[in-house]
Amino acid sequence: MARPSSFNDATAEEICIRIMCGDSLAEICRDEEMPAYRTVMRWLKDDETFRRNYASAREDQGHADADAIADIAKRIIKGEIDPAAGRAAIDALKWTAGKRQPKAYGDKVALVGGGKDDAPIRQSHSFDLTTASDEELEVIERFITRRAADAGRDQSGAGETEG
Repeated sequence: MARPSSFNDATAEEICIRIMCGDSLAEICRDEEMPAYRTVMRWLKDDETFRRNYASAREDQGHADADAIADIAKRIIKGEIDPAAGRAAIDALKWTAGKRQPKAYGDKVALVGGGKDDAPIRQSHSFDLTTASDEELEVIERFITRRAADAGRDQSGAGETEG
């Protein structure tokens, strides 16, 4: 049987389901019944609905990665997997889960001086305040106000700002 090369909804759906369940695209494309990797890449470029479904499946794959971590940990405890190999696999899955589902599995970044009510600020090499949300601007303002008050106390030695 020849690999499919023309887009079809059933094959596209199967690809998304398998990705959502934790299979890699490379693994899926090794199946003779599935399209070649470059065919899927072409489909993603050409079909908006498939592109959206694929992106959603990749996000959902983060949950499958997190589930796989628990499975590997149990298998290490049972002696079925070498601990060093299991650790390497878990580290890779933690990274992918964190990238695919950052709110659920990503690293939390705390700002020095931030309070419990402060929302996280997006990180980038350069932070453009014109694109910051109102919530982010409020966090920045509270942080700067606290830092300025702390600096005033440090300079006066009396615990109050000079005015």
